[in-house]
Amino acid sequence: MIGDVGINNLSMDEVARRSEVAKRTLYNAFQSKERLVAAAIHQYFEDYASRISYSSPELSLERLIERLIVVARRNLDIRNYTRALMNIYHAHDVDPDIRDAIYSIAAESHEPWIRRLHAKRQLQPWIDPDELVSSLVTFRYGLANAWAEGKIEDEAFLLNLLRGFLTFMAGATRGSTRKGIEEALTDLPNHPLLKPDKS
Repeated sequence: MIGDVGINNLSMDEVARRSEVAKRTLYNAFQSKERLVAAAIHQYFEDYASRISYSSPELSLERLIERLIVVARRNLDIRNYTRALMNIYHAHDVDPDIRDAIYSIAAESHEPWIRRLHAKRQLQPWIDPDELVSSLVTFRYGLANAWAEGKIEDEAFLLNLLRGFLTFMAGATRGSTRKGIEEALTDLPNHPLLKPDKS
């Protein structure tokens, strides 16, 4: 329904009618339309993310790159949905529950990796992990918004996303992690997952 009518035109009466439950049941479960929308956005992405099969080890640089590519490719296929999410996320009057749900979609992909780097002392000493997670979400959503509005070509979106994200992380890391990121950046255009899909 969010895709069909948008968040502003979504009515609890219509949600109740389509789901064949009483409106009171919806309010008992979600307390407000905003919390229902936040849950729907989060569930939509969780369902998608659970179907992704990865070829790289969990909490590795390669897994992070793989996830960024897979999710960005999916976004290329759902520009209108991505544009709607970015418009909502960047709106000054968006409900905090909805903004948090959209924020967590991006944060959950890199936050565990950053926490692991912090625990292994692979982040620069001046880096605050919470601020780094937040800054990366801001970067990703700023870039996604520019792409959704047609300011970045489809062909450039993936490479710009990866190059920017990894450059950001290269400045935030040290030791073997930074070396791995620099190597990935050097050979990024040749990354196998960036090759056009021939299926």
